[in-house]
Amino acid sequence: MPKYLYRMLVFSLLLSAVPVVCIGLISYYIASKDIGKKVNEGNVQILLQNQMRMEQILKNVEMGAVQYINSPLVSDFIYHDLQNDDFQTINNLSKGLYNLHSIAGVADTQLINLEHDWMISNLGFTSTEDFVNRDLLSDYAKRPQNLFWLATIGSSLDENKIRLVVKLPMIASTTTTTPKALLMIDMSHDALLSNLAQNTQLGNIYVLNRNREPFLASSSTVGIQPSILQRMNAATEPEGAFEIGDMGVNYRVSSYNGWSYVSIVSIDAITRESKKIAFITLNACVIIFILIALAAFYGTRRMYRPIHRLFMMMEQFGGESIGNKKRDEFALIEERFSSLFSTRKQLQQQLQVQSGQVKEFFLLKLIMGQVTESEFSYKYETYGFGEKGKALGVLALQIDSLEDTRYLDSDKELLLFAINNVVGELIPNDRILGTLLLDQSQVTILLGDSEDPDELKGYFYEMAELMKSKVHELLQLKISIGISRPFHRYTNAMDAYSEALEALKRRISLGNELILGYEDIEPVHRNSVQPSSSWNHLEESLMNGLKTGDAVSAYEYYNQYASAILEKSVSFNDFQIFMLQLIAKIYRLVGQQGGMLDGLIGAKSVIIRFMKLNTAEEIMTWFKTELIPPTLAFLQGRIDSQYINIAHQMIELIHEKYDQDLTLELCAAQFRFHPVYLSRVFKKEIGTTFIDYLTNYRMNMAKLWLKDSNMKITEIAERLNYTNSTGFIRTFRKATGMTPGQYREALSRSQ
Repeated sequence: MPKYLYRMLVFSLLLSAVPVVCIGLISYYIASKDIGKKVNEGNVQILLQNQMRMEQILKNVEMGAVQYINSPLVSDFIYHDLQNDDFQTINNLSKGLYNLHSIAGVADTQLINLEHDWMISNLGFTSTEDFVNRDLLSDYAKRPQNLFWLATIGSSLDENKIRLVVKLPMIASTTTTTPKALLMIDMSHDALLSNLAQNTQLGNIYVLNRNREPFLASSSTVGIQPSILQRMNAATEPEGAFEIGDMGVNYRVSSYNGWSYVSIVSIDAITRESKKIAFITLNACVIIFILIALAAFYGTRRMYRPIHRLFMMMEQFGGESIGNKKRDEFALIEERFSSLFSTRKQLQQQLQVQSGQVKEFFLLKLIMGQVTESEFSYKYETYGFGEKGKALGVLALQIDSLEDTRYLDSDKELLLFAINNVVGELIPNDRILGTLLLDQSQVTILLGDSEDPDELKGYFYEMAELMKSKVHELLQLKISIGISRPFHRYTNAMDAYSEALEALKRRISLGNELILGYEDIEPVHRNSVQPSSSWNHLEESLMNGLKTGDAVSAYEYYNQYASAILEKSVSFNDFQIFMLQLIAKIYRLVGQQGGMLDGLIGAKSVIIRFMKLNTAEEIMTWFKTELIPPTLAFLQGRIDSQYINIAHQMIELIHEKYDQDLTLELCAAQFRFHPVYLSRVFKKEIGTTFIDYLTNYRMNMAKLWLKDSNMKITEIAERLNYTNSTGFIRTFRKATGMTPGQYREALSRSQ
């Protein structure tokens, strides 16, 4: 085997073996760490979701309980000494108590009057003597809280009891007053367990009470180890993770009721995937190494062939024998090719034909920070960049707006190209390092004649003013120019370009058609602007306008939201961040309705399109012309088909609260929709208006009371929320053709 071929083969094998081994080891290490991290993060997220889902159910029950005890009926009669003959009152109290069963998770309810010794439960109206354990009532009464949750442990998880206890009155002193009544709501173990059992592929989830006793578990076949409970009792942090034996534990302690949510997963299950990865990685590395070795052997032989042919050709036509001088193949090749460098001037002349493009490309690399100081200095004279050692400055020019001009947005790139040509011809060659187009900016690198900072600053401003006036004269465009600080090292060009762009961003507060120096702008204090409550309100109103398809409201609140941000003199970066957050919420809103925002506006990426906008005016115009209109059109088409069942929910609300001051505005506040939209949906689905349906239902209730009770007409009017009986009589006559008294007399005669 030739000596050079042998060296190539050995070097190729070494060169391939080291990276393959390193990559295999690094891949296995990273994959193992990532698996453990992802599993732990997944457990944390699942644990948080279960906690939020569980607490939401408990809070809904609390809200229903508070609404029930604060209702006029309960507050008026809960402390009375009721008897069996108070049928109507007991029936109404029982009805409200039974309505609590409609709340998700509620299994049983009990209303107990401790002062007068009566109780309403699923057994009906009974004495408190029928309560299973009266000692519990005493214990509840002694507790300091007026509203609290209890999780008691039975002989098995299925016998655990979860109960909400509300002491009445709720506003009484917790230290000196014995409660007069209790409201107890028992939760369904199965209902809570069904919520807890979701997303448990990565392990088992347990819920512990304040005493760190498990009363809910996602799996009834696997218990929680005593050692884990001991660690939980010793834990002082509200959340954390630890390992015991072959089990990994994540936990969260709720600040809401002191319950602990614990996720337990087998470490073997986590590391099992890592072992598979190790085996696969090893096999892959071996196979890759074998393939590379074969390829190296074959490749080096193929690579050596042209060298051998070239060597033989040089030996044949060179005249002098190589073997006699005992030189290797490259000795003759080096000698023969040295003659080619004599044609260097010819090659340089050919290169000058395209020097302009090469020079611009080299400047682009300089601006992007891809050229070292020594490399630029070496090629400085080659590309004709002028005299060395002068101070430099970067000017970034951007078009403010194409509104009220004869140009379209599609002409912007062509206009920047024209501006770049104008600037290149306007400034003398000995005063400019070069010009180029980068993103949405025209960039000029100037050379200064002075070392005095003030003179340099004045010179840069003079050149910027000349560029601005010339562009306006030739193209009638509104432009702004940002000026960097002077610098001397070529590698500082990237930072200078960033300074020029940063100066341009101040147009958000100063306006357009400006020349801004980086030294003249005030420093931006990060994290100094925080969203105010008014911004959040405007943002929520905007999202509600989009949800309901209200275009007028959406545009109005967007203008108010953007104006409120700009009034705070925020930086352009902060304004971009707020707008990006708004885009993310619109992304999520459209996604929840099964759409893709990118597809709606006809762009591959909304974010990429947004990041190309350079001024606040461009951003606001883009929102109102390209983003909001297709979003509104998409959501409007979904609204009519998805929310038609709201009308039936409004009917249920009428049946429950017909005796209260019920209006369309109150329904809108509860369902979080605009009143006009609710009115349209109700009319379309039911065939009558909201007011007419409410009035007819009240009149039907009045007929029942006139027939089955001895209530006076004034009492009926008051119960139906009429301010006076005259209005009730007039409405009843309009609905039935007779007054309430006439209706009752007609019923008496018919009987």
